Amino acid sequence: PMALSVFSLRTEELAVKSALPAHRASIAKKLLSEYGFTQIKAAELLGVTQTAISYYLGNKRGSGAQESVQDKNVEKTISEIANMLAQKDIDRRAIATKFTEALTYIRRNHLLCNVHKQYEPKIDLDACNVCDIS
Repeated sequence: PMALSVFSLRTEELAVKSALPAHRASIAKKLLSEYGFTQIKAAELLGVTQTAISYYLGNKRGSGAQESVQDKNVEKTISEIANMLAQKDIDRRAIATKFTEALTYIRRNHLLCNVHKQYEPKIDLDACNVCDIS
């Protein structure tokens, strides 16, 4: 097995740098296209700026972990989160739980390996166990 260096990325860092923005981008796109929200309202709901929403829509941000958001289970969770955000009474705790479930699923199913390789080109993905031990 590969020894982890002090400089290697942890699963949580990969999630924050790639999966979370990819999920926000997918949710933002759904809020606009399926629920008719404005960029400003979507930004407010997601806790980001309107500029971030614009970047998500233009694929300038949040496009790094597309493999993870294209997984059918993750797509389902993204749809559920968008629906929860579109409700009048928003349960932020339930939404946070859904995000956590999605990120756990992504880690357990090794859906960030290609992203990890982009950040650490020399990593041997066959020997990597970062998602198994963190």
